[in-house]
Amino acid sequence: MSDTEQTNRLGVNILDQRVLEAGHIFREQSISDSGIDAQIEVKDRTKATGRLIAAQIKAGPSYFSKEDENGFWHYVSDRHRDLWINHSLPVILVLCDIDKRACYYEIATEETCVRTANGWKILVSKNKTIGTDSSLDLASIASPIVAASDYSIHAEQDQSHANARRVSLDIVVHPGSKPVSKPLLGAIVRAALKDGQSSQYHRDELSERVLGGRPIDVVWGFVYLRDVDRESASWICRFQWISPSLEASSRPHAYEGEQDGSGLVIDWKGNTELSKFIDERRASKADFLKHVDKLLAQLPDVQQGLDSLLERGDQSPHATGFAVLAEEFESMWDDSFAAPNECQRLNQAIQELLATVGNAGLIWAQRMSRRPSQVRSLMSSYRDKLDRLDADISFLRRDVR
Repeated sequence: MSDTEQTNRLGVNILDQRVLEAGHIFREQSISDSGIDAQIEVKDRTKATGRLIAAQIKAGPSYFSKEDENGFWHYVSDRHRDLWINHSLPVILVLCDIDKRACYYEIATEETCVRTANGWKILVSKNKTIGTDSSLDLASIASPIVAASDYSIHAEQDQSHANARRVSLDIVVHPGSKPVSKPLLGAIVRAALKDGQSSQYHRDELSERVLGGRPIDVVWGFVYLRDVDRESASWICRFQWISPSLEASSRPHAYEGEQDGSGLVIDWKGNTELSKFIDERRASKADFLKHVDKLLAQLPDVQQGLDSLLERGDQSPHATGFAVLAEEFESMWDDSFAAPNECQRLNQAIQELLATVGNAGLIWAQRMSRRPSQVRSLMSSYRDKLDRLDADISFLRRDVR
């Protein structure tokens, strides 16, 4: 082992120890990702959360030669800067001082990467060290928390053959008010991967007899920003996971892309920029507000229908048609475009309005299987919420004129 390799190994070992002191989990990345050496998984007390940070590790005195009063300047190429800020995980640059056994770090973002004549540089602060006191700071950097409502699996298929259980997934994201970013999409991929790895679905009885009880060997899938994008195969990223234990003869052709060392690869559709992809689907302000006004013009019908149901119940003239009315109201909203940036709060309120009307229609359609008092209580709550949302949306609508 060369001196450089020994120094790098010492740096990895020191970071491993410091991450442990911070209460988190360190995993060296055995498969090179051309700029990512390890992952840190955040723990909540004793429980692993699945929230990750990618780390590029540099060790040895040469990385501390460009020092000023605030920190240490580290120079990077265009390729590494682009890799780090476009990664599906937040990336930190870690400088390990072998003599002091200290690990200084800085997150790589468009703001922290400073342009130079020949590339880029990052100032790694002297005040940011990994250790006992950095637990919360690292947790604040880690990949986002994904809720079950942030995505849905629109197609799950059993593609098993030969000696491998293979599952494919079509995933549509709907993150609500969360900004769509690579870290969020990467977190959704990892959450959906767990769904695929635990799949019990078989396409037919024969497949179940042959492969039933066998763990999943391969999961792959496509991620879409909208359901309508599935028709044109306009995916924003695709992913593939191959179990490390799967025999070579049964392995499919591997994707190229980001690797995390566990067998997961995320392919970001070549060099397509996420922001450009979203902007191509973003509605103009005028078109978005026209769509909002068209929807709001039908809201009084829904409110009157709810009033009638609360007053007369099954004797109301709306009793047989309210569920259909609610469904038609939801279907009026065209979700094939993204809201303009200045309308994000209004769009969030619209999404909440659609969910409230949809829930009211669903509860009324299922009223025979629920206690009358429970149905009335829920419908009354939905009616009150509609009034609040109506007022909020009216205010937000005026605010973006």
